[in-house]
Amino acid sequence: MDALARLTVEAECTRLMNRFNWAVDAMDYDQVVSLFIPDCIFSRADKFFHGHAGLRQSLNNRPSDRTTRHVISNIVIDVADADHARGKAYCLVFGHRGPLSPEGEATLSAPDSLIVPEAKFVRTGEGWRIAHWNIGLSFRKPAG
Repeated sequence: MDALARLTVEAECTRLMNRFNWAVDAMDYDQVVSLFIPDCIFSRADKFFHGHAGLRQSLNNRPSDRTTRHVISNIVIDVADADHARGKAYCLVFGHRGPLSPEGEATLSAPDSLIVPEAKFVRTGEGWRIAHWNIGLSFRKPAG
């Protein structure tokens, strides 16, 4: 694989990681599901959700009064071949429960956690998609 092809795969997979976080924060679960292959695996906290239905179940379990912002950085994509890649990153998660201010803002506090999402990507007929997304926890803010 030449350098341009490798950089193209890295850019496509980085875009998927970013789009996932933007869509989760917007609670646009249809878009989240569209980023994954139909027989995907989504895992977090030792819980595994299989396929689009399992992924949607996990997303629908998120509290509807929780506002989040995921700030992803240090994305590293390792390209295996023309059809497979892996990625990992650090992601700070800011969260707020309850109503927002009249201006639509949440009170800013320390991040709730630092997670390490790891993904497996595959090229499909529709372009690159996520095959497996695992959320590993590195740091969590103490309760209360």
